[in-house]
Amino acid sequence: MRRLILVAIVALGLGGGLRAASASALPDPTTEPPPPPPRKVEVLTHRPSGFWTSNRPATGGAYRWRLLGIGVVLAAGSGLLMWRLTRRANAERLQRNKAQ
Repeated sequence: MRRLILVAIVALGLGGGLRAASASALPDPTTEPPPPPPRKVEVLTHRPSGFWTSNRPATGGAYRWRLLGIGVVLAAGSGLLMWRLTRRANAERLQRNKAQ
């Protein structure tokens, strides 16, 4: 038991010494690096309007409503599928419990 404690003390001592040596090689933490320059916004003028393709707005909200419709259909389909799968799993579980 004494040897285990001695090994632990020596390992912690060496670890602390290594940390102190590596900390002295680091740059001064009080000085902050200069902030990066702001990004220039790319203005796309020769492309049609769209979700990621241009800065021009869609006329009449054509893309917005189409994407909203697609999202609603996908969410409703996923919800219906999960509802049916849950009902089927519950029915199978009840069937198994009745058989036992």
